[in-house]
Amino acid sequence: MKEIRLIYYSEATREISLLDIQEILKVARDNNRALDICGMLCYESFWFLQVLEGEESKVKGLFEKIKKDERHQDVVVVSEEKIDSKVFGEWQMGYAGSSCNFLGALKEIGQDEFSPEDMSSEQCLQFLESLTVSQTI
Repeated sequence: MKEIRLIYYSEATREISLLDIQEILKVARDNNRALDICGMLCYESFWFLQVLEGEESKVKGLFEKIKKDERHQDVVVVSEEKIDSKVFGEWQMGYAGSSCNFLGALKEIGQDEFSPEDMSSEQCLQFLESLTVSQTI
């Protein structure tokens, strides 16, 4: 069974509320549990950044559904790579938004503001890994 890590970012089509985030996470966690997929979601300043890890065909199938979600647009795959082990295996879908840890994680990768389109794939992964300690919902 080939496992992959897929990282993407997208731009929200409207302001995303805490209620929206909670709804996204509930659906994601239920779906991901059934598919044995894990990951981390970040939302800030109209940008989503997400990583998905799991069996290749399942991750790709889920990603096709995610791309069709009307809450975001301009979906860009930052990286897709085969993995030997999961980094985000503790969560069906972790989440972190703006916080002191969020800002600290940005500084660690040399960024002053959250702009995934300006991050390399390595910076995206490092940033999301750093956020796992400050999962908020």
